[in-house]
Amino acid sequence: MDSQEQYEALLAKWGYADTTVEDHARRQRRARRIQAVVAFFKSTVKTIKKASARQQQLGQASH
Repeated sequence: MDSQEQYEALLAKWGYADTTVEDHARRQRRARRIQAVVAFFKSTVKTIKKASARQQQLGQASH
């Protein structure tokens, strides 16, 4: 019996479940969601900056 099996046997004996795999997957999902939100806001800000720069150029051209 290796140390991982001993660890799992102790957890089971004490009534605890080993949730390290689930915790890791949960943290990865949360990190991916955060990355998606950050990317969305970055692209939104970039689009707004482009639009405002275009409006300034149009405003200068019409004067």
